[in-house]
Order: sequence, then C-alpha cells, then structure tokens
Amino acid sequence: MIYLDYAATTPINKEVYDSYVKLLGNYYANSSSLHKMGLKANEFLEASRESIASLINVKKEEIIFTSGATESNNLAILGILNSYKNKGKRIITSSIEHPSIMNLMESLELKGYEVIYLSVNEEGKMVLKCQCPFPIMPSLSYTRKF
Repeated sequence: MIYLDYAATTPINKEVYDSYVKLLGNYYANSSSLHKMGLKANEFLEASRESIASLINVKKEEIIFTSGATESNNLAILGILNSYKNKGKRIITSSIEHPSIMNLMESLELKGYEVIYLSVNEEGKMVLKCQCPFPIMPSLSYTRKF
C-alpha cells in the first residue's frame, strides 16, 4: 500500500518510534505532579523544550506543547485576537477550513466578531475577491484534505 495522506499525518520513523516507546516506559507520569515520577517526567519535558528551542533558535519559553491540531489552532488564533483586540473584530477565513477552525469561527461570531468566509472554485482554489476593510487576522489553510 502507498500512503499519500501526509497532510493529516505521516508514518513514524523507526528510530523515533523506538525512542517514543522507551520514553513511555520511563516517563509516563503526569509532568505536573509533585511526586518523584512526576518530577522526573517534568525534568525530561523541560530538557526537551530546551533542546527544541536551541534547534530552532528561540527562547525555551516560546515552545508550547499541545495535544493536537484543535488545541494548537485555538491557542494560536485566540492569542492573536487577544493581542490585537483594540484593532477590530474582522477575520478572514475560507469556507473549507479544518473543523477546528470552523467551530472556533462560529464561536467568535457569537462573541461579536465579523468572520468573512472566502469561497473556493471547482479546483479548490480560494476566490480572493473580497471588497472588505482590512481584517485583524487571516486564517487560511495552505492545504486541506477531504
């Protein structure tokens, strides 16, 4: 079988898989717990945070671990909106976004945000004809699996 759905997930590298299994066996405790196993897991988590930060040349405080796409999308979008809350309440997105984005946009509309949904043509390309004032934020997918 040939796997082609790399937009959703990718097969795991054998070396990464072996490390992950070893990690789960040694650091399974909640890293927020104050008991010995939790402290050990927290030490590993913080070492990982520092390692990733140094690889991409950012501060370790800028590395945030999330549980998946929905949490990541919400964190990013709500963080941007909070930073620009005095600049307006207009957002541009597309009509084919991931459900985590669409659900958040619906929620934001209920909170008074104006969400402009760009349509797509029969090839799935966004129709960029929008005669609207400048938004405080665009949220547009680069790829979208169906």
